[in-house]
Amino acid sequence: MASPEPPDVTPDARGVPSDLTQPPASVSHLRRYVSLRGPNVRMWMTAAYFSVGLTLGFLVVVGSMFWHVLREETTVGSVTLWAFAALVMFFIGPGSNVFLVRGLPQRITRQGISADSDGVTVLQERKWWFPGEGTFIAWPEIRRIREVHTGGRRVTYFIEFALDTIRTDPELPSWAETPESLDLEVDPEAATQFFVQVPRDRKEHILKMVERTAPLPAIVERSRPLRSRHA
Repeated sequence: MASPEPPDVTPDARGVPSDLTQPPASVSHLRRYVSLRGPNVRMWMTAAYFSVGLTLGFLVVVGSMFWHVLREETTVGSVTLWAFAALVMFFIGPGSNVFLVRGLPQRITRQGISADSDGVTVLQERKWWFPGEGTFIAWPEIRRIREVHTGGRRVTYFIEFALDTIRTDPELPSWAETPESLDLEVDPEAATQFFVQVPRDRKEHILKMVERTAPLPAIVERSRPLRSRHA
C-alpha cells in the first residue's frame, strides 16, 4: 500500500512524487465509505460452486474407474472411456480450482472508496489469503474528482481521479484504469490520472461523500462523456 521511498521521476515530468512515507498529520475524522461491490461477486461465487461440483464429479469418476478395474469388470474400451472422462473433468474441475482459489478472495472482498479529514482511500479489504490493497490520496494532492462515462448504448461509469502529484503504477490500485488502458484522452494538466469503474447507482453517493468531506468541495465535477484518443 505504501512505497518505502518516493519513486524516481524524470526531470521533465509534471508534478512531484507523492510522499508515501509519512503518516497523516492529523487524526482522521468524518470518515465516510461507499461500497463498490457489484453483481460480479455472485458470478464468482457461482463459478466457485460449479468448480467444486465438477471436482466432486471427477473424484467419483476416478473412484468408480478404479473400483471396476480392481473387480475386473472392465474392458479396454470402458477403461479408455472412463480415463478420458476423468481427464476432461480434471481440467474443468480441479484445474479450474487453481485459478479460482487464487483469485476468489480478491474478487469477492469488500472494496470501495472512503473519505475522511485527511484524504481519500481507494481500497480492497483483506480477505482470507488476499492481503488487501489500498491507495491513500491526501486532499492537497487532488486536482479533480469527476464522474465520467464512456460508451453509447451500453454506458460504463467511472470516477476519475486527477492528481497534482505523481503516482507510479505500483502505487495505484490493481483494479484502477488509466487513460491509456481505456484508450482515452490524457489530461495534460494532471500529473496522475486514473479511473475507478463504479455502478450507476453509486456514482452520486461517492461525489456527495467527497463534497461533504473535502476542504474544497469545488474539486468535485459532475458527469462528462469521455472521448477516445482516436475519435
